Amino acid sequence: MPRNSNIPCEDLLALIGQQVSYHHHRCEIIELLDGSELVLQVLEDNHSIQPTQYGEGHRNVPKTYTLPVFDGEGNLHAELVAAGLDRLLPTQQD
Repeated sequence: MPRNSNIPCEDLLALIGQQVSYHHHRCEIIELLDGSELVLQVLEDNHSIQPTQYGEGHRNVPKTYTLPVFDGEGNLHAELVAAGLDRLLPTQQD
């Protein structure tokens, strides 16, 4: 997580399980990666084929998106704000 970020990791973890709309798909936040990326899983019947290590597709899996939480300056990333996820975070008081 960028050093100048003032959002505690606990606040980001509290987002897991929340449902949001992203790219016109209903999604659920399923994971926080290293405190700096959120993983969204599409809840609709929109599957993609997961390839093996050899590139062969063998099974359908739900589509996922990975969103960065912070930009290079430690501010909320524009993708996260565009998805409305900033409204799910508690307001920070300096």
